[in-house]
Amino acid sequence: MKKQWVESQIDLLKRMVALYDKAVEHIEVKCQQKCSSCCTCNVTLTSLEAGFLIADLTQEEKKDLKTRIKQNFPQKRYIPKMTANMFARMCVEDKDIPEEENDPSWGKCPLLVDDMCSIYDVRPFGCRALMSQVHCREKGYARIPPIVLTINNLFLQYIEHLDQKGFFGNLSDMLTLFLSDNTIQSFSDPSKITNDGRFLFNEKIAVLMIPPEHREKLRPLLMKLSDLL
Repeated sequence: MKKQWVESQIDLLKRMVALYDKAVEHIEVKCQQKCSSCCTCNVTLTSLEAGFLIADLTQEEKKDLKTRIKQNFPQKRYIPKMTANMFARMCVEDKDIPEEENDPSWGKCPLLVDDMCSIYDVRPFGCRALMSQVHCREKGYARIPPIVLTINNLFLQYIEHLDQKGFFGNLSDMLTLFLSDNTIQSFSDPSKITNDGRFLFNEKIAVLMIPPEHREKLRPLLMKLSDLL
Protein backbone atom coordinates (compact mmCIF):
# COMPACT_ATOMS: atom_id res chain seq x y z
CA MET A 1 0.00 0.00 0.00
CA LYS A 2 1.44 3.31 -1.06
CA LYS A 3 2.47 5.89 1.51
CA GLN A 4 0.25 8.42 -0.27
CA TRP A 5 -2.86 6.29 0.34
CA VAL A 6 -1.98 5.87 4.02
CA GLU A 7 -1.57 9.63 4.42
CA SER A 8 -4.91 10.27 2.71
CA GLN A 9 -6.69 7.86 5.08
CA ILE A 10 -5.12 9.54 8.09
CA ASP A 11 -6.17 12.92 6.71
CA LEU A 12 -9.76 11.68 6.39
CA LEU A 13 -9.63 10.45 9.99
CA LYS A 14 -8.42 13.87 11.14
CA ARG A 15 -11.32 15.50 9.33
CA MET A 16 -13.77 13.10 10.96
CA VAL A 17 -12.35 13.91 14.38
CA ALA A 18 -12.66 17.65 13.69
CA LEU A 19 -16.26 17.13 12.59
CA TYR A 20 -16.99 15.22 15.81
CA ASP A 21 -15.45 17.94 17.99
CA LYS A 22 -17.65 20.51 16.24
CA ALA A 23 -20.76 18.34 16.67
CA VAL A 24 -20.39 18.05 20.45
CA GLU A 25 -18.75 21.38 21.29
CA HIS A 26 -21.99 22.71 22.79
CA ILE A 27 -22.21 19.90 25.35
CA GLU A 28 -21.31 21.09 28.83
CA VAL A 29 -19.19 18.52 30.63
CA LYS A 30 -17.40 18.24 33.97
CA CYS A 31 -14.27 16.63 32.48
CA GLN A 32 -11.00 18.41 33.24
CA GLN A 33 -7.24 17.83 33.46
CA LYS A 34 -6.18 14.90 35.67
CA CYS A 35 -9.75 13.59 35.72
CA SER A 36 -8.74 10.09 34.64
CA SER A 37 -11.48 7.88 36.08
CA CYS A 38 -12.43 6.64 32.61
CA CYS A 39 -8.81 6.16 31.47
CA THR A 40 -8.58 2.41 31.93
CA CYS A 41 -6.61 -0.35 30.22
CA ASN A 42 -9.77 -1.30 28.32
CA VAL A 43 -9.45 1.27 25.51
CA THR A 44 -9.94 -0.06 21.98
CA LEU A 45 -9.14 1.39 18.56
CA THR A 46 -8.84 0.61 14.86
CA SER A 47 -5.57 0.05 13.04
CA LEU A 48 -6.10 3.36 11.25
CA GLU A 49 -6.24 5.17 14.59
CA ALA A 50 -3.09 3.36 15.73
CA GLY A 51 -1.36 4.45 12.53
CA PHE A 52 -2.49 8.03 13.13
CA LEU A 53 -1.30 7.85 16.73
CA ILE A 54 2.28 6.96 15.85
CA ALA A 55 2.56 8.57 12.39
CA ASP A 56 4.34 11.72 13.50
CA LEU A 57 6.41 10.26 16.35
CA THR A 58 10.19 10.35 16.13
CA GLN A 59 12.13 7.11 16.57
CA GLU A 60 13.02 8.18 20.10
CA GLU A 61 9.36 8.91 20.93
CA LYS A 62 8.34 5.51 19.55
CA LYS A 63 10.99 3.88 21.68
CA ASP A 64 9.75 5.68 24.80
CA LEU A 65 6.15 4.76 24.01
CA LYS A 66 7.08 1.13 23.50
CA THR A 67 8.93 1.07 26.82
CA ARG A 68 6.02 2.67 28.67
CA ILE A 69 3.57 0.11 27.31
CA LYS A 70 5.91 -2.79 28.07
CA GLN A 71 6.44 -1.63 31.65
CA ASN A 72 2.72 -1.09 32.27
CA PHE A 73 1.22 -3.76 30.06
CA PRO A 74 -2.09 -4.90 31.62
CA GLN A 75 -2.28 -8.65 32.07
CA LYS A 76 -6.05 -8.47 32.28
CA ARG A 77 -7.76 -6.15 29.82
CA TYR A 78 -10.80 -5.89 27.59
CA ILE A 79 -10.43 -8.07 24.49
CA PRO A 80 -13.33 -7.16 22.18
CA LYS A 81 -15.46 -9.84 20.55
CA MET A 82 -17.28 -7.38 18.31
CA THR A 83 -16.59 -4.19 16.41
CA ALA A 84 -19.26 -1.48 16.19
CA ASN A 85 -20.29 -2.46 12.65
CA MET A 86 -20.22 -6.14 13.52
CA PHE A 87 -22.58 -5.49 16.43
CA ALA A 88 -24.98 -3.50 14.22
CA ARG A 89 -24.96 -6.22 11.54
CA MET A 90 -25.54 -9.01 14.07
CA CYS A 91 -28.51 -7.14 15.55
CA VAL A 92 -30.13 -6.78 12.12
CA GLU A 93 -29.46 -10.45 11.38
CA ASP A 94 -31.00 -11.35 14.75
CA LYS A 95 -27.88 -13.25 15.80
CA ASP A 96 -26.83 -13.96 19.36
CA ILE A 97 -24.60 -11.20 20.72
CA PRO A 98 -21.46 -12.61 22.40
CA GLU A 99 -20.93 -11.75 26.05
CA GLU A 100 -17.94 -9.53 26.74
CA GLU A 101 -16.01 -8.96 29.95
CA ASN A 102 -14.99 -5.39 30.69
CA ASP A 103 -14.03 -4.25 34.19
CA PRO A 104 -12.48 -0.81 34.89
CA SER A 105 -10.87 -2.21 38.05
CA TRP A 106 -8.39 -4.13 35.88
CA GLY A 107 -6.21 -1.05 35.83
CA LYS A 108 -5.36 2.32 34.31
CA CYS A 109 -4.36 3.06 30.76
CA PRO A 110 -0.61 2.38 30.35
CA LEU A 111 -0.22 5.74 28.59
CA LEU A 112 -1.24 7.82 31.62
CA VAL A 113 1.51 9.93 33.15
CA ASP A 114 0.61 11.66 36.44
CA ASP A 115 -3.07 11.09 35.64
CA MET A 116 -2.70 12.85 32.29
CA CYS A 117 -2.85 11.36 28.80
CA SER A 118 0.61 11.33 27.21
CA ILE A 119 -0.89 11.16 23.69
CA TYR A 120 -3.88 13.44 24.25
CA ASP A 121 -3.91 15.21 20.85
CA VAL A 122 -3.94 11.90 18.94
CA ARG A 123 -5.91 9.78 21.44
CA PRO A 124 -8.27 7.14 20.03
CA PHE A 125 -11.84 8.12 19.28
CA GLY A 126 -13.05 5.83 22.06
CA CYS A 127 -11.25 8.12 24.52
CA ARG A 128 -12.36 11.33 22.82
CA ALA A 129 -15.99 10.22 22.99
CA LEU A 130 -15.90 9.67 26.77
CA MET A 131 -17.46 12.62 28.54
CA SER A 132 -19.76 13.22 31.45
CA GLN A 133 -22.11 15.91 32.69
CA VAL A 134 -21.43 14.85 36.28
CA HIS A 135 -18.18 14.27 38.18
CA CYS A 136 -17.51 10.56 37.68
CA ARG A 137 -15.37 10.19 40.79
CA GLU A 138 -18.03 11.79 42.96
CA LYS A 139 -21.03 10.00 41.46
CA GLY A 140 -19.40 6.69 40.51
CA TYR A 141 -20.80 6.86 36.99
CA ALA A 142 -20.78 9.02 33.86
CA ARG A 143 -23.85 10.78 32.46
CA ILE A 144 -23.91 11.27 28.72
CA PRO A 145 -26.88 12.77 26.84
CA PRO A 146 -28.66 10.16 24.67
CA ILE A 147 -28.07 12.21 21.51
CA VAL A 148 -24.32 12.18 22.20
CA LEU A 149 -24.35 8.41 22.65
CA THR A 150 -25.94 8.14 19.20
CA ILE A 151 -23.36 10.53 17.71
CA ASN A 152 -20.58 8.47 19.32
CA ASN A 153 -21.91 5.26 17.79
CA LEU A 154 -22.25 6.97 14.43
CA PHE A 155 -18.61 8.05 14.40
CA LEU A 156 -17.39 4.69 15.69
CA GLN A 157 -19.15 3.08 12.73
CA TYR A 158 -17.77 5.54 10.18
CA ILE A 159 -14.22 5.32 11.50
CA GLU A 160 -14.39 1.53 11.26
CA HIS A 161 -15.87 1.80 7.76
CA LEU A 162 -12.99 4.07 6.75
CA ASP A 163 -10.62 1.36 7.99
CA GLN A 164 -12.70 -1.57 6.73
CA LYS A 165 -9.61 -3.34 5.36
CA GLY A 166 -7.89 -3.02 8.73
CA PHE A 167 -8.40 -4.47 12.20
CA PHE A 168 -9.49 -3.62 15.73
CA GLY A 169 -8.28 -4.40 19.23
CA ASN A 170 -7.14 -3.29 22.67
CA LEU A 171 -4.83 -0.27 22.80
CA SER A 172 -1.98 -2.15 24.51
CA ASP A 173 -2.09 -5.03 22.03
CA MET A 174 -2.45 -2.76 19.01
CA LEU A 175 0.41 -0.42 19.87
CA THR A 176 2.69 -3.29 20.87
CA LEU A 177 2.09 -4.72 17.40
CA PHE A 178 2.56 -1.42 15.57
CA LEU A 179 5.69 -0.43 17.46
CA SER A 180 7.41 -3.78 17.07
CA ASP A 181 6.70 -4.57 13.42
CA ASN A 182 7.45 -2.03 10.72
CA THR A 183 5.37 -3.95 8.18
CA ILE A 184 2.28 -3.35 10.30
CA GLN A 185 2.87 0.34 10.89
CA SER A 186 1.26 1.25 7.56
CA PHE A 187 -1.69 -1.08 8.34
CA SER A 188 -1.28 -2.19 4.72
CA ASP A 189 -1.44 -5.95 5.20
CA PRO A 190 -3.68 -7.11 8.07
CA SER A 191 -3.22 -10.70 6.92
CA LYS A 192 0.19 -10.57 8.61
CA ILE A 193 -1.31 -10.40 12.10
CA THR A 194 -1.54 -13.63 14.06
CA ASN A 195 -5.14 -14.71 14.55
CA ASP A 196 -4.81 -15.42 18.27
CA GLY A 197 -8.12 -13.89 19.35
CA ARG A 198 -6.79 -10.46 20.31
CA PHE A 199 -7.79 -8.71 17.08
CA LEU A 200 -10.91 -8.50 14.93
CA PHE A 201 -11.13 -7.53 11.29
CA ASN A 202 -13.14 -4.38 10.66
CA GLU A 203 -16.36 -4.35 8.66
CA LYS A 204 -18.03 -1.83 6.41
CA ILE A 205 -21.30 -0.24 7.51
CA ALA A 206 -24.30 -2.53 7.00
CA VAL A 207 -26.78 -0.45 9.00
CA LEU A 208 -26.43 2.69 11.09
CA MET A 209 -27.33 2.62 14.77
CA ILE A 210 -29.56 5.70 14.87
CA PRO A 211 -32.79 5.49 16.89
CA PRO A 212 -35.90 6.98 15.21
CA GLU A 213 -36.06 9.97 17.56
CA HIS A 214 -32.58 11.14 16.52
CA ARG A 215 -32.72 10.55 12.76
CA GLU A 216 -34.03 13.92 11.62
CA LYS A 217 -31.84 15.89 13.99
CA LEU A 218 -28.69 14.06 12.87
CA ARG A 219 -29.44 14.13 9.15
CA PRO A 220 -27.15 17.15 8.44
CA LEU A 221 -24.28 15.54 10.40
CA LEU A 222 -24.82 12.25 8.58
CA MET A 223 -24.60 14.03 5.22
CA LYS A 224 -21.30 15.64 6.23
CA LEU A 225 -19.91 12.30 7.31
CA SER A 226 -21.02 10.63 4.10
CA ASP A 227 -19.39 13.39 2.05
CA LEU A 228 -16.02 12.56 3.61
CA LEU A 229 -15.99 9.02 2.20
